[in-house]
Amino acid sequence: MKNLLPSIPDHFDTMNRIQNQLAEEARLRNNPVIQVCEAIKEYVENFERELDDEHEVGVRLASFGGVILFHAQQIGFSAPNVITFYGVTEDGEKLQLIQHVSQLNFLLKAVKKREEKATRIGFI
Repeated sequence: MKNLLPSIPDHFDTMNRIQNQLAEEARLRNNPVIQVCEAIKEYVENFERELDDEHEVGVRLASFGGVILFHAQQIGFSAPNVITFYGVTEDGEKLQLIQHVSQLNFLLKAVKKREEKATRIGFI
């Protein structure tokens, strides 16, 4: 007759996997950058829903000695506290902003699309 109970090493492997999964879920849930990124995602998606097909999201930054406006393409984060914006300037220059969550301050603005189809921001 075959033993239907898991072996002790299998049992410990399963328990270890479950504990690691629970720890990772708690880490993600309690990480402030993830919470900030989720809030940004919700704001951006709500803003994008109000745009027509001729406009896309522009982001205006005012903390670099002047005002920078760029067409946002992607927003991502790096634990524990960095958010990164990717996009292009009005002149088509590639842009990447790396910002600590404690300094996060930007303005979403409807801008004329740069290409045939308006870009919607991706979250990574």
